[in-house]
Amino acid sequence: MGTVYSPQAQTWSPCRESDSGNLQGVIGYLPANHGLTLAQNDVIEMVKIPSGATVMDLILETGSLGTSVTCAVGDDGDTNRYIAAADHSSAALTRRNQTDKVGVPTTYAAGNTIDILLEGGNPADDKAIRLDVFYINGVDVTP
Repeated sequence: MGTVYSPQAQTWSPCRESDSGNLQGVIGYLPANHGLTLAQNDVIEMVKIPSGATVMDLILETGSLGTSVTCAVGDDGDTNRYIAAADHSSAALTRRNQTDKVGVPTTYAAGNTIDILLEGGNPADDKAIRLDVFYINGVDVTP
């Protein structure tokens, strides 16, 4: 198991800070020609999320990752916080499902990354992976 990084999650890559309450979007993209060797149980840190951000929604899109490959999307506190074991053996698009926390947005007290965990089988190395994350900052989201 290893950790790889999309260009948007590198230590030098800034995340946008906002206290205006506007919806922000950040896209993590690992192109098909990324040159990495991916393996089952690898974690891909896709995008940075700033302190105080509340993740409202996200969308994962991949090429055909190969037989039995599933993807979980979460963070270092819960690897499947947003998406759990979504089948991406064929090209697929999966939207946040938060199966264990339906309707409860996640607010980050400290900056973090939104990550993809590659599960179920060894993924193809030549497929693009994209993660769109939408969050707000500085707004009370208590229902």
